[in-house]
Amino acid sequence: MPKFAYRAIDSAGVEQTGILEAANEADAVNEVGRRGLFPTEVRPANVTDDIRQQWREQQQRHKELEARRADQQRKRQTRQRLVVRYKDGRTEYGVCFALNPKDSGFHLDKVDKNGITTGSTMHIRYSDLKAVFYVKSFDGKYDKNQRYREWAPEGSELVIEFADGEILRGLCMQHYDPEDARFYIVPKDPATNNICALVERSATAKIQTPEEFEASRTERHEARKAAEKTELTQEETMGDFYFETRNYAASLEQYAIAQKKYPDSKRLRRKIMASQFNIGVSFIKRRDYAQALDCMQKVLQMDPTNEHAKKKYQQLRKIVERPDKAPAPKTVEQDF
Repeated sequence: MPKFAYRAIDSAGVEQTGILEAANEADAVNEVGRRGLFPTEVRPANVTDDIRQQWREQQQRHKELEARRADQQRKRQTRQRLVVRYKDGRTEYGVCFALNPKDSGFHLDKVDKNGITTGSTMHIRYSDLKAVFYVKSFDGKYDKNQRYREWAPEGSELVIEFADGEILRGLCMQHYDPEDARFYIVPKDPATNNICALVERSATAKIQTPEEFEASRTERHEARKAAEKTELTQEETMGDFYFETRNYAASLEQYAIAQKKYPDSKRLRRKIMASQFNIGVSFIKRRDYAQALDCMQKVLQMDPTNEHAKKKYQQLRKIVERPDKAPAPKTVEQDF
């Protein structure tokens, strides 16, 4: 039976082409109509038409095969636990089958920190993010005896410094391309809760090799040391003298004058805190607990992590709040 090539328009107005067998051209036109198409051209097919039709059918079979493979892979995959961190500090928790870094974003099925679904799904744009972390658990308390998905990095080691100051060190999943808008990195520490992270380049401040990072860190350290190597002023020298003779009020006064000349000096800052602390200790010896409390508070304003001042502040606060019941301290902490 002869073959006829046709062009036709479907109900959506899209042009369709193909080849069909028919006894004659009129039957071919009728067959095109029975397929729900409006024929615009029907003619006897030639060798070129046959080859083109075979190519179309091959492409269609390939497309269907890829779709089936993707569907099967999707069914085999476990849902990834994701912690999504935004550039503005927000955090979202959720699950997702797979992320495509080449897309503009992805959909996240939201959960709480316990992994319980909230029943809502949100679309997330990569451009708003800092990074997407694939995690072992949402709360960071994962089962060390359980086997988690392992990633085999093939790229080089990098140190990522984010714009917010956080440092992430690990191995690139693939060869590092500086032109990629985002890339995967696997943390070097196997004990971390993070399995890997998809880093958004626009959220980074620096991306360095370990050698470059160590060199820059050494350079910053040397710069800080150089800044501290300022010559002693007369006021600071006098302050040191008064401090050695335990005249802490006078040393504090001299250090404060010296600090006006070098406001960024960490050395002077430490000396001022030591003088202030020891003034507080002297008030404790005189049982002037309110004044001592004020001194410890000033130390903590300069350094909230000062353990000595924190301890004395807590003790003094109890004494000041309950003066009629709190006994005088039996021991006094040594001077700085």
